[in-house]
Amino acid sequence: MKFWRDAANHAIFRRAGSSPSSGVERRASTQRSQVRAGFPLRHVFPAAILALISVSSLARAQLMLPGALQAPPAGSETPGSDRGAAPAPPKPIGLKPPTDASVIGRDLLRDGSSGLIAFQRGAAKDLQITHLVLAGAAISSPSEDCRVEVVAATPIEAKFIGLPNGLARYEVAVEACPFSLELLDGAVLVAREQGACDFAAADCRADPAGFWGPAAESIDAAQIKQLERARGQAEANMRANFRVLLKSAGKDKAAIKRIAGEQAGFSSQREMICRNYRQEDAHGFCALRMTQARALALEAAFNRKGEAQAGENSAKAEGKRKPKL
Repeated sequence: MKFWRDAANHAIFRRAGSSPSSGVERRASTQRSQVRAGFPLRHVFPAAILALISVSSLARAQLMLPGALQAPPAGSETPGSDRGAAPAPPKPIGLKPPTDASVIGRDLLRDGSSGLIAFQRGAAKDLQITHLVLAGAAISSPSEDCRVEVVAATPIEAKFIGLPNGLARYEVAVEACPFSLELLDGAVLVAREQGACDFAAADCRADPAGFWGPAAESIDAAQIKQLERARGQAEANMRANFRVLLKSAGKDKAAIKRIAGEQAGFSSQREMICRNYRQEDAHGFCALRMTQARALALEAAFNRKGEAQAGENSAKAEGKRKPKL
């Protein structure tokens, strides 16, 4: 009995660590375990990696069942996929030209101060001029002002001829002074290549060309604020359409130079047209309408270029389809 009791006490001391030699024995035992385990531990990590690779390969082999689809390699394209497709070419904003509703029933003055032109709606897309007064200088005495009221038995026809520059254009066949005009928002831009017209019976020389808009005094403070807000948008639209048109030129240096030159010259053209509009510095009505017209002209130029390119492509395709004789 004494033997078993001493053995039990000895075991209790070893577990509790109360034996004086227990620390030394534990360190020695640990060192012996490390020495014994040293050789197998050097091979634990390589063996684990090989095991993981084997499991991964097995998983792939299990997933690749007969008839299964394998993911395409990186960089490859699948039919119908737009990945890697060329970006769509830029397009203009898509502005709408002004309608005749903005001038019907309104009196428009050249440079907002002289002469008068008034419209009514005609047949189809045509307009009719119900009142036309031109201001000029006396033929016999150029220093004296004169006025010519163009009188007709019926309203003067303004024939619609299309939108060559993005604006509705009309031809007016006044016998002594034919001219054309483009329709802006609440204004018209009149052009006449031959210059001033002579009305000998009235001893008056007058040129209808120029910007015709509302009387300057009729533009109030509320309208001026509206014009100011619209000016920033008009400038942004013009710049956007210019960039699109310029990019459409590609590497054609001649086309790039021409487009950039026309845009650079627009500021001077606008200044020349609007500098005589009464109180233009206060309201900026003329400059705003000319900027809006320029944005439409740039868009029209882009569309013409696209139509011409489409025609060339169609002709080439038609030539390829024709059988050789």
